[in-house]
Amino acid sequence: MAAVFTLLAFVGGVASYLSASRESNEFLDLQQRQIARYVGDLTFVAPGEVALPPHDPEDDYVIEVTYSDGRPEKTSDPTVVIPDQPETGFSEFDDERGRRWRVFSMVTPGRMVQVAQQMVVRRELAADAAIRAILPFALAVPLSWVIVSLIVGRVFRRLEHSAAEVAERDPADHSPIRTEGVPQDVMPFVLSINTLLGHLRKAIVRQRVFLSDAAHELRTPLAALTIQIGNLRTALSDTELDQRLAELQSGVRRASSLTTQLLRIARYDSLDRPEKEKIRLDELAKEVVSSLIPLADDKGIDIGFERLDAVEVTASMADIRTLLEILIDNAIRYTEPGGSIDILIEEDAGGVRLAVTDSGPGVDPDLLHRLTERFFRGPGTRAEGNGLGLAIAQSIAERHGLVLRLSNRPDGGGFACAVHFSSASDGRVQAG
Repeated sequence: MAAVFTLLAFVGGVASYLSASRESNEFLDLQQRQIARYVGDLTFVAPGEVALPPHDPEDDYVIEVTYSDGRPEKTSDPTVVIPDQPETGFSEFDDERGRRWRVFSMVTPGRMVQVAQQMVVRRELAADAAIRAILPFALAVPLSWVIVSLIVGRVFRRLEHSAAEVAERDPADHSPIRTEGVPQDVMPFVLSINTLLGHLRKAIVRQRVFLSDAAHELRTPLAALTIQIGNLRTALSDTELDQRLAELQSGVRRASSLTTQLLRIARYDSLDRPEKEKIRLDELAKEVVSSLIPLADDKGIDIGFERLDAVEVTASMADIRTLLEILIDNAIRYTEPGGSIDILIEEDAGGVRLAVTDSGPGVDPDLLHRLTERFFRGPGTRAEGNGLGLAIAQSIAERHGLVLRLSNRPDGGGFACAVHFSSASDGRVQAG
């Protein structure tokens, strides 16, 4: 559109210039002829002796020459009396007919020459020049409207085709919008929509896989629960009844735990932003450890703080509490009886570091990067669980822009989970 308007402005300017030049040249030629007739050699030439081109008499100059030696004055129009001026310069006067004149008087010792022109002629000349200058643009603007309408209409027709294509799609179709024929100016917008559709497609696929896995995982403990209830009905002795009840209790506990974790996953996968507040991380860690000490005591595990700095972080209280419970509960589950768990909270130059280290068996290095996958459990794992704990921890890290690092202890004597709180973090998981 800038190119179109520039071209129109150039054409209009050239037309205006040519028109004004032609008019000015004609007018100046007329002036030169008139002045030559009356003032050239100071000898009056009769009007009929030098022909003038056809023109409006109103445009004529009135020239008067007065001599100081007593010779009769000469004038081009005796009906117009120009007042004498004492010195050279411009002045104005009104004649007997009420017409306004502008006069240039040239006073010399031998004569006084006065050239007068009607003011109405000057106004008409100015108005004519302005109209001639505006006329090309007055014609160009409506023309530009037509051109803009055609061009923009063509552009939007192509865009409407894309809009119609999207409107007619099946809700389950998340394929990219075709970019053929899309105007270049709106191409970034269409590409952004395609990027959004790609993210949506991935999210839906991920959700479908999750629901499928969740259904499978729920089916197993519930089926076991059904069998255990059936066994309970056929129990013949109190000892066997107690055993069946214990199995039933374990199955119910596993199903309940899985349901709770699934609800957490759904919450952390949502797009809602967490409500953040100032949290004393050291005090929250003490509360979580106190609530989990009975589990550690049951296995004879020594749990304590390696270092506990008084630090404050900005995050969701519920989310960070869940994160601490997951990391510490995992350590208790996978640490052999009689083992130890060390918790560290320290502040460094880059932020705040939280670490939970246990004396468990560790993890195969090739599987470290899969620990945050949902429902993933390493081969040979005996501890009760659903494979969702670290997946939830990773979701919390992503929501808060934290770095979750999973690794084996350098001495080979256990596993370590570390979370780094920093404003520069991007919620990623590191393995190794």
